[in-house]
Amino acid sequence: MKRIMQLFGSLLVLLAVSACSDDIAEEVYQQEKQQAEKKTSTLTINIENAGEQEGLILAALAENPFNEQGISKEIGEEDFLINKTIEGNPTVFDDLMDFYKQTLYFNVYQKTGEAYTPVTHLGNQLQYEVVPGSVEKTIDLAASPQEVIRKTELTMSVAPEYNGKNLYLVKESTRSTFEQTLQAGGTPTEDLYLAMATAEEGTASITIDSPKNTDTYWIYLLQPEEGLPYLKRNTEIGYDTDEQVSLAFAKEVKKQIQVTAIYLMGEEGSQTEEAFAQKEIYLISKNNWDAVKNFVETTHGNPQPGTYVDCQTTNREGKATFELFCTEAQQDYIVYAPKWNTEYYDNYKEANVTITPESTVESVEIKYPYIPPTGDGEGGIDKTVTFTVSVTSLPKECILNPFSSFAYVLNDATKLQEAINSGLYGIEGLTSSNPTAVESIGSSVEIEAEINTGKRIAVFVVVVQYGYLPSYLVKEIDASGISGNTHKVELTADDLKSYF
Repeated sequence: MKRIMQLFGSLLVLLAVSACSDDIAEEVYQQEKQQAEKKTSTLTINIENAGEQEGLILAALAENPFNEQGISKEIGEEDFLINKTIEGNPTVFDDLMDFYKQTLYFNVYQKTGEAYTPVTHLGNQLQYEVVPGSVEKTIDLAASPQEVIRKTELTMSVAPEYNGKNLYLVKESTRSTFEQTLQAGGTPTEDLYLAMATAEEGTASITIDSPKNTDTYWIYLLQPEEGLPYLKRNTEIGYDTDEQVSLAFAKEVKKQIQVTAIYLMGEEGSQTEEAFAQKEIYLISKNNWDAVKNFVETTHGNPQPGTYVDCQTTNREGKATFELFCTEAQQDYIVYAPKWNTEYYDNYKEANVTITPESTVESVEIKYPYIPPTGDGEGGIDKTVTFTVSVTSLPKECILNPFSSFAYVLNDATKLQEAINSGLYGIEGLTSSNPTAVESIGSSVEIEAEINTGKRIAVFVVVVQYGYLPSYLVKEIDASGISGNTHKVELTADDLKSYF
């Protein structure tokens, strides 16, 4: 019985100890909870360099009111989480624990009517994450604004016909490579342009960071018209450039080259005009003209596709019209009218024409005599012409020899190689200035020669290359273009030919 009573006593002790422990734990927990509830967050803000300004308000917002350009959105009183009127220094916010661990954006505002104008800026705005305790901060109203990233927006108005076309912004440094890619029919790679936009409803826009240094930028509108790889506009953009730059792409219109080709019929002085009707007229780039000319004069055939820009057939009035784009710089062309007096392509007339971006219509008139075929089939008339032949420039490797640099007229240019091979002896139709030579640059000689106006003739002077090899300054001339009985021929370094 005594043992049972001891065990019962021990159990009572354990229960008493357990009850005491629970009371102690509850008391400790309540104390900690009370201590946590008593935490506060006090923020003291000193305003420096406010000067004599009055009616300033210090307010906290939940979001940064400034964009990356440093421009504030419109602020109303409803945007303020908390605010206080600044009355001396400092301004104290006693307890910010309601915003614990939040980031608040403190700025100073001047109230104007219902609007609040920021006195602070992105550089001196106070950005503060709320923590327990007492914290002191300073806002200096005299602080300089921090450097911000400025933006430039390029707005392009685009002709409605070009909706859906792509526009690219390109720096001057990559412009040449960009254009070469487009002209070759390629697609520009991302390293060649800064940004791209697509025209919609007659407009497109591209926004970029304004560069610190002023530079030239180009906008390209790709493939606006068939046969036109691009249109382009340029503008200078720098850090001080207006935030918006406007450019326009109107619908591009083709330029016209209107050609009129006329035969002059009858004797000189009483000629009538007749249309060069139902005949081929070619438009050839001036840069490619020498190659085309050499081809037709060598083969007597028509220019090959790819060597000319366009070919038209004249109407009954001898008229033909070429249409093409010219969007930058001037473009020089040759209007080539073959088969002037015969059915051969090496019997032709030509005219120069230039178009520019400002051109609308350029008129070209070709008027030359028609030489009727003769009974012997020569295709022209025989006449005596006095040629005045001079040399105005020489290649560096050539000289004139006062004893051998004679001038010659050959009445059939197709026999020139034969005449050279024969040593210029015994060739029918070859007339020489011998014994009078072309002694120096600028001096001239006269040769009286019989020619047929239905043929091409050759006029040339013998020169000596270093090494004593004979060479020739040669001009081939369409004899039908020689009016009257005198003709002047000037030979230059560009006329040099060698037949060995």
